[in-house]
Amino acid sequence: MTTQSLTHLRVASLHLRQGGASQDMAIKLRRNGDAFTATYDPDRASLETAVSLARVCLSTDGITVSEVILEGHAADLTALHRAASKLLLNMEITSGPLITEPIVKIRSAEPAQAVYFVPEGWDLTDTLARLPASFAAARPKVARALDRIEQANKSTSGKISRALDFVGLLILETGDPNSVYDNVLRVLHPVSTESTAALAPAETA
Repeated sequence: MTTQSLTHLRVASLHLRQGGASQDMAIKLRRNGDAFTATYDPDRASLETAVSLARVCLSTDGITVSEVILEGHAADLTALHRAASKLLLNMEITSGPLITEPIVKIRSAEPAQAVYFVPEGWDLTDTLARLPASFAAARPKVARALDRIEQANKSTSGKISRALDFVGLLILETGDPNSVYDNVLRVLHPVSTESTAALAPAETA
């Protein structure tokens, strides 16, 4: 990750709502101010597919979806998608025999390309409760860094919450907390590599 990437990171929230068969495409994506709205036809595309494709489409324009907000959906489903999106996770409901309980899996070499797999019919409230532990098992180094950021946010009474959220997002995208700390400090202060290394907390795999 470069210093330039820190200053050019573009994030946006994504709102999802059901459309109908009358719309000409299964999924339609449009800008809505600083956010984006995707309307999908549930007869031609599942909710999970709509979210995933919208994220991919926006990523090609250099935009990271930092929050998924469902409109007109059940409260437990809305809460689950929002929590997963905060961790840059896609959701996938599966009926395959290999997934017997909710679990986070990394699908590719890209650190942010992780999916929260949920067995079809599993209780969504329980699925939400299992998410933190499942994420920590799949990405332990990132989970520890996010926990430190959360504690720092509490100790500063939320005064720098936006900056800490930004750092957390960078860590989620790169999977490399030490590199993020180093580059953030380079942006804030032109200090030496040795100094920034001393300031960054030690990490283990």
